[in-house]
Amino acid sequence: MKKILLTIGLLLVIATMAMAGGQKDDGKVVIKYNILENDQTPQGITMHAFADKVAELSGGTITVETYASGSLFTQDGAFTAMMSGDLPMSNVAFQDIAAYVPSSAMFTAPYVIRSYEHMDKIFTSKAIQSWYDEVSEKTGVTIIGYMTQGVRTINSRFEDPIVTPADLEGFNLRMPGGAAWTSMGESLGANIVSVAYAELYAALQSGLVDGQDNPYAGDVAMKFYEVTKQISKTNHLVNVILIGISDKLWNSLDEQQQGWIREAAAYGGAQGTKATIDGEAANLKIMTDYGLIVTEADIDAFAEYSHQYYIDNNLMEDWDMDLYNALVELAE
Repeated sequence: MKKILLTIGLLLVIATMAMAGGQKDDGKVVIKYNILENDQTPQGITMHAFADKVAELSGGTITVETYASGSLFTQDGAFTAMMSGDLPMSNVAFQDIAAYVPSSAMFTAPYVIRSYEHMDKIFTSKAIQSWYDEVSEKTGVTIIGYMTQGVRTINSRFEDPIVTPADLEGFNLRMPGGAAWTSMGESLGANIVSVAYAELYAALQSGLVDGQDNPYAGDVAMKFYEVTKQISKTNHLVNVILIGISDKLWNSLDEQQQGWIREAAAYGGAQGTKATIDGEAANLKIMTDYGLIVTEADIDAFAEYSHQYYIDNNLMEDWDMDLYNALVELAE
């Protein structure tokens, strides 16, 4: 009986190791990398570029098994699986981290990250390192890279130009569910309506909502330009996605292996970001060729209005203001 129980226990350990990946007896490392989007998206490009580069740098001693479209873990379970060590690698949203590191909420606010150039300065700066350390300490996940899915703009059913927050008075703007998203939308001057992403096309078509916000790639993929008339380039959020690795695996690696992984993550993130930026002009052309009007928004007016909204509603209480001020200086 004891032999049977020991055998069952051993099988469970082996199954868990196979699920999570990790360092093997021969010194080789197998990393399971899960993303929520498909292989052809910038997130997919990031994942595969990372896998190719880390295999090259390590001489094949580190290999990556890739899982796209949430095929290993869904959005609800991916981050907690990383925290427990059951998932070695995944792309991570700030909203995932905010429940454990409240200061993460500042990265979900409009205009904290002002441009792609500002993004690069922030996530390669010495200032961000203390935040990375806090994330690792409180979640068991180490941030090793970043990429962007694009800049979010406002897509309207109406031709009336959206130039300042005053133009969004009474405007029903769709946002994803959750307090952080609601605050972001209200800070732009709009009324917020929560609608599932899959139902958004129909909501725009029926007039349930007056508009929505997404990067250009999302607008094109979902064909929102077919049921809207205007894109206002508010550029209110640079949609940054972080690349994370479970500390359970990370701490088992030596410095050279960690160095290879960091270099590969930087390379993969750069390839995903390049794909995003290179695709923006083409995606915008698809929409303008269809007849969509492009409006240049008053970015300063939106940024000032949004910042005051966060102050008035005490939404900055959990922010690390020393870090926030350091990040603002990097934009100047």
